[in-house]
Amino acid sequence: MWYAVLGALGIFYYIWRTVRSSPDYQNKDTSIDAFIDTDVSEPDDTRKKCSRENQYYRKYDVIGRQILVLYGTEYGFSEELAQTLFNILCEVELSSQNEYPWQPRLVNVRDYSYVDLNTEQLCLIIISTSGDGVPPSEARPFYDSLLARTEPLTHLNFSVLALGDSNYPHYCHTGRTVGAKLLDLGAMAFVKCQDVDQEEWSVIDQWMSDVLAALASATVTPSLDYLDIGPSGVDTGFSRHKPYMAKLVAKRQLTTVSGPEDKQTVHLEFHVGDNLLWTAGDAVGIYPQNDPAHVAAILSALGVPPEMEVDTPHWAYEPAPDKVSVKEALLRYYDIKHIPPKLLQVIHSKGGNHTDSLRKLLDKGLAKMNTALHCYLDEREVRDIVSEFASVGLTLQDVLTCLRPLQPRYYSISSSPLVDSTTLCVTAAVVRYETLGVSRSGVTTCDLQDRVSVGDTCPAFISPNDDFRLPQDVAAPIILIGPGTGLAPFRAFIQDRECEQAHGKIFLYFGCRCRDKDFLYRYELEKLSAAGVIRLRTAFSREGRSKVYVQHLLQEDAPLIWSLVSQEGAYIYVCGDARNMARDVHSAFISVVQGQGCMSEVKAIQYLADLERCERYQKDVWIT
Repeated sequence: MWYAVLGALGIFYYIWRTVRSSPDYQNKDTSIDAFIDTDVSEPDDTRKKCSRENQYYRKYDVIGRQILVLYGTEYGFSEELAQTLFNILCEVELSSQNEYPWQPRLVNVRDYSYVDLNTEQLCLIIISTSGDGVPPSEARPFYDSLLARTEPLTHLNFSVLALGDSNYPHYCHTGRTVGAKLLDLGAMAFVKCQDVDQEEWSVIDQWMSDVLAALASATVTPSLDYLDIGPSGVDTGFSRHKPYMAKLVAKRQLTTVSGPEDKQTVHLEFHVGDNLLWTAGDAVGIYPQNDPAHVAAILSALGVPPEMEVDTPHWAYEPAPDKVSVKEALLRYYDIKHIPPKLLQVIHSKGGNHTDSLRKLLDKGLAKMNTALHCYLDEREVRDIVSEFASVGLTLQDVLTCLRPLQPRYYSISSSPLVDSTTLCVTAAVVRYETLGVSRSGVTTCDLQDRVSVGDTCPAFISPNDDFRLPQDVAAPIILIGPGTGLAPFRAFIQDRECEQAHGKIFLYFGCRCRDKDFLYRYELEKLSAAGVIRLRTAFSREGRSKVYVQHLLQEDAPLIWSLVSQEGAYIYVCGDARNMARDVHSAFISVVQGQGCMSEVKAIQYLADLERCERYQKDVWIT
């Protein structure tokens, strides 16, 4: 009997993966209530609107077997996967022949206070790791509460899908820690917890398949569901789902560009009034629009008129109409820069002259270990693919069902609300490069630089960063290491400190290529240095015979750094590139502690780890 159930689950999973992104399905409420209560006399657009607002809310009034799907997200991918899993489980619910059906519930860990783990029996957790090994900001209360828990959970079956990026040293740290803690409390992993490196769909699909297979033999005592987190109707303010339209009031260039190697960096100021509240160290999320020329190229290759109406994708930020032109949809809601590997699978399935070459690329699967495939994808964009394979007869639906949501980009806010709480500043490096002889551009930075003018508005929201905060003791010295645009949050930190009548010492280590080309906020920083507000140390990597970076300055200042940290209780902050800079700076600190503290390398590493634990060594780093 069990293998029949397993087979049915597998069929439902295949069907869902096939149709879940179709325009007709995106806004469909898959609950049993929706099937029973559908009123054919009701206007279709009314039903669609209700579905969009409540499609993930369930209140079960009959006894059943509950499944809790918990997700914690910073940028939206965990939420997307959790919604996908939830919808699959809803299909399983409808197909169940058991007297007591499965009753899936989808909960953001932000609402964890509504959840009673003592009552739950089956819990699936999808959670990401942000920055340098910290949980998503909304997940912090859940994370801290779970780690502090001592009461056993021996009745709980669970599995964790841990999302992360292997380029960071604390890869998947949040999900791994959650899984380990649940095991410590006696819970049983009924499906092995799984790490996911970025968007590794083959791993994600396998985990979801394993979950569905395990449900066939899972034992859950039927009960009446206690959980009710319905739409409150309360306006919770602006967020990733409902951004504020911030008006650009100033834009100026911070760098001099005279050659192809010179970097372009822009200073932007957005008026937000009292609609967005932030603290120094936070980031602002900005939704971009894609390049209209790239959208036009895609539509031209598909032979689709730009004014053709399509359903607005379910992930669109508010307010969103039920339908938009396909041009508007591609401009605002779809990621047309990154090619989903499954788009190549769709093209391959249509046959044609390119079948053999695509088969060779796809033979080794879609995982990251298929380096040939991912090198091919990295050099191209969606417009390249639809043009190259126009002859196979790709349809608009073929493309839209494969494309991912256009995500907001996040920028450290480079101004303090203590100076001006109505206007926030952004310091952005404009991304331009070339592949295959074709000019490429960063989606958001080039949108802001090339197409957004002063007076225009952008959808924006605050992304809190509680793990990157100034010390509460304003007298404590701070050491700031931020080359390039890593300077951004430190500009806000310094403004914050300036507003205090008496504050501790500020040591700023800044690096760039040339002082006359990309020394960001040069006159502002030099003025602060001359006034004694900060001690400024600069590294100009292209001005001498050998390249000098901020880590070299730290080693030069080893006695001072050690004295500040070991005797004066200084706090260390690092912001910028995680791939090289943050690693090299960390190595420099190990060298400083080892040499000045007269300790072994192992003890120096442990010393820095202890500083991190007591929040005296904080990082806000990213992969470029």
